[in-house]
Amino acid sequence: MGKDMTGDDSGSRPPVDPRTARRRQDPIGRRLRQMYDDVVSEDVPDDFLDFLEQADERMAGEANGQEPEAKTLEAETSPSGSKP
Repeated sequence: MGKDMTGDDSGSRPPVDPRTARRRQDPIGRRLRQMYDDVVSEDVPDDFLDFLEQADERMAGEANGQEPEAKTLEAETSPSGSKP
């Protein structure tokens, strides 16, 4: 199947006709596009949006010459203040 590093054919199969290869790949492509569309349409979790907002605020502060603040997400620490 294909050529190895020496340029020799590595398999005993004859080459696949491009139309046949395309017919085999089309269902795979359709399924991958469907999976991608499903993932893209999912909602972004609130804690991730909070994380992105904090990152944007830090970057804006650094761009204005301010020292970055040491912030942590509430989800990262337990009620006692230590990480789980």
